[in-house]
Amino acid sequence: SGKEPPRTTVEELWKAKTIYDSAFHPETGEKMIMIGRMSAQAPCNMAIIGCMLTFHKSTSAVVFWQWINQSFNAVVNYTNRSGKSPSFRELFLPYFFATTGAVTTAIGLNAVAHRAPPLIGRFIPFAAVAAANCINIPMMRQKELSKGILVKDADGIPIGYSKIAAKSAIAQVVFSRIAMASPAM
Repeated sequence: SGKEPPRTTVEELWKAKTIYDSAFHPETGEKMIMIGRMSAQAPCNMAIIGCMLTFHKSTSAVVFWQWINQSFNAVVNYTNRSGKSPSFRELFLPYFFATTGAVTTAIGLNAVAHRAPPLIGRFIPFAAVAAANCINIPMMRQKELSKGILVKDADGIPIGYSKIAAKSAIAQVVFSRIAMASPAM
């Protein structure tokens, strides 16, 4: 009904707002996929990165874990997108190219790493993740790059779309995703 229960405290309202904001998309209002929420980023990435670091010696393991990582990234990018749901093409192409880029980078670097000290092999998953993020995020958000993202004033009133804001936001996301992977790798 849009009203809080009687005797609800301000702290309880803020807690409810935080929970709501973490579970529902800010623009569409739809409930977000649990594994795609930002709260899942750290635990899921730690597990995936741990597996990529552990199972990096065989080609099949590299392909499998890079695919798992890019599948997870695609879910996170879709869940936290700006605006309405993208088309199948807008979802599939970034996923395909990011996965291909990650696997190609990992396999190519693995081939070179066999002649290098073992420590170098530990950096291959990181390089593949970095390459994939540089491909996946801009492609997943290509509509924002071409049309801009909605900019609002301090009162939350929309004032227009900005391609500059979109480029800046996407660059920050790419950098932060690479930085998040770096401590573990």
